[in-house]
Amino acid sequence: MEKIDSTLSSVKNGLRILRLFSVEAPELGITEISKQLGLHKTTVHRLLAVLEKEGFVEKNKKNRKYRLGLSILHLSGVVDLHTEIFKDALPVLHALMNESEEAVHLSVLEDDRIVYLYKIECPHPVRLLSYIGRSNPCTCTSSGKVMLAFRPKATVENILRRGLPKYGPNSVTDPKELVSQLAAIRQKGYAVCIDELHEGATSIAAPIRDYSGEVVAAVSIVGPNQRITPAAIPRLIGLACQAAREISSLLGYCD
Repeated sequence: MEKIDSTLSSVKNGLRILRLFSVEAPELGITEISKQLGLHKTTVHRLLAVLEKEGFVEKNKKNRKYRLGLSILHLSGVVDLHTEIFKDALPVLHALMNESEEAVHLSVLEDDRIVYLYKIECPHPVRLLSYIGRSNPCTCTSSGKVMLAFRPKATVENILRRGLPKYGPNSVTDPKELVSQLAAIRQKGYAVCIDELHEGATSIAAPIRDYSGEVVAAVSIVGPNQRITPAAIPRLIGLACQAAREISSLLGYCD
C-alpha cells in the first residue's frame, strides 16, 4: 500500500509540473518549479528526468530550463477531437459575443479545473486570465460552478477535501457556502461570479447538456465590472442561458 501511495504521489506531482507551463511561462527551471510546488529540488529533478525520457518535457540546452515536449503535441490531437464535438457551436458563440459585446467562452470540467475549449474575443477586449487551453480552478469561475453544481455529491466532496483556493477578493473559501451556492445554481440554472477569479471581472455561465441530459460543458460571458454592471446582469443571464439551450440542442438535448 505504501508503494502504491508513493507512486500515486509521483504521478500527481508530475502532472502538477506539466500544469505549470503556460503561455506566460513556457520555460521553467528546477528552482522555479520547486518553489511554486513546494517540492524538494531533488524530487523535481527526478520527476523531470522521467518526463523528459517520455517526451513530455525537453531541456533548453542554452539556459538549462525545461519546456513542454512533443508528446504533448500528440495528446493535443486527442483534445482536438474533443473540441470537434462542439465545433457546430461556434456560430452560437459568435452571436452571443455580438449581442453581449463581451468575451465568450465554451469550457469543460477536468477534475477540479475548467479548461477553455473556445474563446470569442469582443471588440473592446481587456486582459483576462483566459485563453484556449488555459485552465482555472472550478470554484472561482462561473463556468466551473455551473458544471460542478450538476456533478455527483462525491465529486464535490472530493474537491472540498482539497481545500478551496483564494484568487480574487470574493473567492469562496468556506465549504458550506460553496455547497449552498451550488444548490442555488442547480435551481436557477446559471451562475454569476463577481471578483472571484480576479478583482474587477464578472462572469456569467449556463450549463450545456448532451443528448442524455448530462451537463458536459458551459458557456460563459466574461467582462469588466465597469461594463457588466448589476443592471446589465439580468439581460446577460438571459443571453447566456439562451445560447446554452441552443448548443445543447445541437448536441441532441431535448428539453
